[in-house]
Amino acid sequence: MGVLGRRGDEHYMPESGILVVRDVRDWMDHEETSENEAHPVGSLGRSGNGWLYVGAGDGPCVVQLQAHDDQPSDEGPDAWADVVEMPYRSPTGVVALSDLMDGPGEEHLKIGDPGLYRVRLAHRPLPPTPLPDDEEDLQPTDVWHLDFWPVAGAVEPPRWIRRTRPPVWAADPGWGSVLGYQEIEVANVIEWSGKPDGLSADEIDAWGADHHRGANWLDQPLRHGTRTRPDWPSVAEIAGQVGVPEPTTRRELLPLYLALRMISFDGMRYRAVEHPPSAEDVVQLPAQAVTFLKASRAVKQYTGYAADIVSVALWGGTEQTVASLAERTFASEDEVRATLEYAESRGLLQIDWTGDQVSLTVRTRRHAR
Repeated sequence: MGVLGRRGDEHYMPESGILVVRDVRDWMDHEETSENEAHPVGSLGRSGNGWLYVGAGDGPCVVQLQAHDDQPSDEGPDAWADVVEMPYRSPTGVVALSDLMDGPGEEHLKIGDPGLYRVRLAHRPLPPTPLPDDEEDLQPTDVWHLDFWPVAGAVEPPRWIRRTRPPVWAADPGWGSVLGYQEIEVANVIEWSGKPDGLSADEIDAWGADHHRGANWLDQPLRHGTRTRPDWPSVAEIAGQVGVPEPTTRRELLPLYLALRMISFDGMRYRAVEHPPSAEDVVQLPAQAVTFLKASRAVKQYTGYAADIVSVALWGGTEQTVASLAERTFASEDEVRATLEYAESRGLLQIDWTGDQVSLTVRTRRHAR
């Protein structure tokens, strides 16, 4: 086994959160495996005929591409946080980092002759290092390593080997949709702080100053009478339902969050609730709002993992059992069943069940070119 070549970028910026690898050819001739409208990157990455998309976040990140003449050895469970192997069909035998709107860059990697390849996509986060404030946005956050090697014979569908990102996301309680951006931001700061012991009010206020929201951020006035949709309750009406005054500043949102069971408070520090209740279980909402929240919740929970299962079917894995899908996609059988139901309800798959045996047919949507 030998390494045929390497290419990389120490400061790759994903466009719209998607890392793109493409065959070097007329990039407008971009042909996917299918026109099925599944999530573009799935829970981690997806591949097709001359393209590979990865959910790489906002970046910047370190990306390494490597070509091998045979399957490389696994570096072990401690080397990478997430690993998936998938087929890649190369029309030219030459790949390069790209982005969504433009063609491949100038650093091309010869992976071999045109044909079928396997690619191992591995990811790990980078620990943060202290940088001056004006350089924080330049610090790479993750490493992505893509190993290509040629394969012969039947195509093996994608296989997930390790995950730190759950295949099915936690249910979104829906408060962002109900309250709106301005009214949810303080709760998001508490939830996303990464501090297990939570934040004091002073620390929340300091976050606003540090992120260019201005001095005394918590005491800045809110817009009055706001509602996210004309027929949904306003923030004042929601506050009235749970018996707290209408918030007029960001600081006054904190008692509202407590009443809505979004956060907890020990007298000193505010913490996010690990599993907050759904908005419709706490306050009265019109029927159309409840329908919207449930549909939106399902999309956020299942769309990425549904695309993983679609990719398995597209690459020849149409005959499965619930157990085999769970093993191949590194998920639980309950997650498989729930996601199959979602994929069928959204028209991504037609599923024929015989006990735990499933036959998957990918539904496609044809568009004028």
